[in-house]
Amino acid sequence: MSLKSIDNEQEIIRQIAGGSEQAFAQLFHGYVNNAGIVINAIVCSREQTEEILQDVFVKLWKDREKLLQVKQFNAYLFIILRNHTLNYLTKLVTERKKQEEYFRNVLQQDNKSDERLDILDKAIDALPAQQRTVFLLRAQGYKNPEIANRMNLSTDSVKKYNQLALRFIHQFISLRVTILFSLAASDFFK
Repeated sequence: MSLKSIDNEQEIIRQIAGGSEQAFAQLFHGYVNNAGIVINAIVCSREQTEEILQDVFVKLWKDREKLLQVKQFNAYLFIILRNHTLNYLTKLVTERKKQEEYFRNVLQQDNKSDERLDILDKAIDALPAQQRTVFLLRAQGYKNPEIANRMNLSTDSVKKYNQLALRFIHQFISLRVTILFSLAASDFFK
């Protein structure tokens, strides 16, 4: 999908480069809907689409003097949108891989799967209600904006609750594994 050029685009860009907020608003309104459709088709999240759009248009405003060098603004905008969207997806995949790796490592510390699951279940049960709900929804594959919408929280709150839950679970499991290891070592050296 491509973005359709707006009328008088070169004149509007010239005015934007000169600092015209009115011209920038005209450019924004001329492109934001189609740009949002392109991004949302990829990320499937209204909140993330809005965040990416905001980042892109803020970047355009900050670098407005460079716009005079752009020959085809719609193609230029499309590339910026694509790059920001890909960066978002890469960050999301990296975050998920880190979480999966973390739990894989934690659960591999003890060879008995029932004990591992029991410790993890106890850790999850010990979480405060909001953190537990966020953690379980993330484990089910929900994205932060979906969880935020479902729980009537901000996306930042969801991120914070998830971080706190992960930290607590890590500490809880580490302590239990240390205790189990100490007990096993004391039995071994008797």
